[in-house]
Amino acid sequence: FTPAVGSLIWQSLKKKHAGIEPLLVMQVPGSRRSYLTEVEGIPIHYLAAPDRFRSSTIFYFDVRRISNHVGALSPEVVHAHGTEDAYALAGLACHRPFVLTVQGCHFLINRELPPALFSRERLIEHTERKALRRTHHVIAKSDYMARELAKAFPHLQLHRIPNTFDERLLGIPLDEPKRAGHIAFVGTVVPRKGFQRIRQAFQLLNKRRPREFNQLHLHVFGNSPSGKASLYEKSELAALKEILAERLHLHGIVASLDLAAQLARIPVLAAPSLEEMFGNQAIEAMGVGTWPIVTEGTAMADHVRAFGFGLTIPQDDVEQLAGELVKKAFDPAKTSEIEAVREALGRNLGPTKVAQEHRQVYEQIRGAQTQRSDSL
Repeated sequence: FTPAVGSLIWQSLKKKHAGIEPLLVMQVPGSRRSYLTEVEGIPIHYLAAPDRFRSSTIFYFDVRRISNHVGALSPEVVHAHGTEDAYALAGLACHRPFVLTVQGCHFLINRELPPALFSRERLIEHTERKALRRTHHVIAKSDYMARELAKAFPHLQLHRIPNTFDERLLGIPLDEPKRAGHIAFVGTVVPRKGFQRIRQAFQLLNKRRPREFNQLHLHVFGNSPSGKASLYEKSELAALKEILAERLHLHGIVASLDLAAQLARIPVLAAPSLEEMFGNQAIEAMGVGTWPIVTEGTAMADHVRAFGFGLTIPQDDVEQLAGELVKKAFDPAKTSEIEAVREALGRNLGPTKVAQEHRQVYEQIRGAQTQRSDSL
């Protein structure tokens, strides 16, 4: 099985289902030599690959490199994850029972944020469409993603399986009170994540509700290291720094459990993305009782409706975003609400359940392949 569905799923497959022997194969662009190791009992094959001219050659050499390596391993099923690199095309090139996981797609991102005519994003959309036209079985990670794929590629047999999460997150204690007035953003500071909407909301609150604004803090988890920020990120953070001063907290890249522990003290998550095809940040926020405020037309809105925890707002409604952020920053979720959503997350998205759903897909694909072989 390759590439990964995720180490948590693989661990559950190995522990709960006899006969599953997962192998993880992944490229390391820029590496000069390949490397074989084992992590928690799972063999991982790191393949050396150049880091230039990959998309411009439509991943031709990557596809050959990966598919040749995987073919030599003789897997019964090949499971590729994602369409933004060479893995989908490489998985198809193995000519074995194949399933593709799709969490996000460039044809949707490019629809919302059109790139230059000659750009990596356009090339990725081309290879993505090529792969999806040739693929039969696809695991869609959200209802939103399944709806969009069904419209664009009606031939696909879609399997709706969500992402799992680290169940240790549910063990993070919530005995300390939320810090009133604190708001979190989790993710890269890019236009697709709607960070400009958060800045606009804070500017609006500064003008219209200065008393409450002066008690607000914004925590940014995921901002770029010093010297690597884009012009967009520098501009947005500078504008917020001007009005928030020391109440803007830039945490940078934080390990997932450390992030969750810090998020557990913050009442509300601001996630007003233009495009979001799963939105792990919303699920993880729910798991520590942080109220997510998300935008319609994204997978995060599906999560909020499914679990009944959080709020959806219309795209581009900065005024409503501002009002809801300041409201929930001083009115955290009740303990009973948090306990209910934690139980629901564990029941519906736990690693063992998600692993079992993957196992069923693998068996279906293998069974179909056997039937075709017998008919020949």
